[in-house]
Amino acid sequence: MEIKQLTQVPIIPVLRKIPYEKSDYIINALLEGGIRSIEITMDTERAADIINATRTKYSSDISIGAGTVLTVEKAKKAIAAGAEFIVAPNFDEAVAKYAQEQKIFFVPGVFTPSEMVSAIQAGAEMVKLFPASVLGPQFIKDVKGPLSHIPVMCTGGIDLSTVKSYLEAGTDAVGAGSSLVKKKFIEENDWVGLQSETKEWVQSVPV
Repeated sequence: MEIKQLTQVPIIPVLRKIPYEKSDYIINALLEGGIRSIEITMDTERAADIINATRTKYSSDISIGAGTVLTVEKAKKAIAAGAEFIVAPNFDEAVAKYAQEQKIFFVPGVFTPSEMVSAIQAGAEMVKLFPASVLGPQFIKDVKGPLSHIPVMCTGGIDLSTVKSYLEAGTDAVGAGSSLVKKKFIEENDWVGLQSETKEWVQSVPV
């Protein structure tokens, strides 16, 4: 997988603990709203089944990734299910090594410039600044000065009112969890509402 698949529409919904029986409705609404990459966390019940079903149905439309990949075992399950990229909230050298061996796009979690550099040196193609809201857009702008060669995904605490500021500061992609995939949409089966919310996020991307 190439990095442009994550950055062409730089909003990446993070689907955590969604009901399996509603997963296709959720993903279809996100796709209709303009999303082109989705992350399904491995702590979700039947995560591998959701990844596999989504890859089978939407492989030509969406890049499918696995999130919260904390161990090599989780990475194996995610890749076997069809994940095209794997994401973690932390940087684990064993997972990084396995991802390299499998030639899978890996986005580990980091928090400092030193961790950013270490992750890239270990083979990561992009780093995930998490939790991004603690750092803020100014940190992104500052760190992108000397480390402009490192692609950055920001995740954690970003909502519709702040996403544009992160992208304008130099963020290459934004991971959006419950601030985009709101609980009420899922509970009320409001797929039109989710699609509308998704369009707003996509339209917030600076041209």
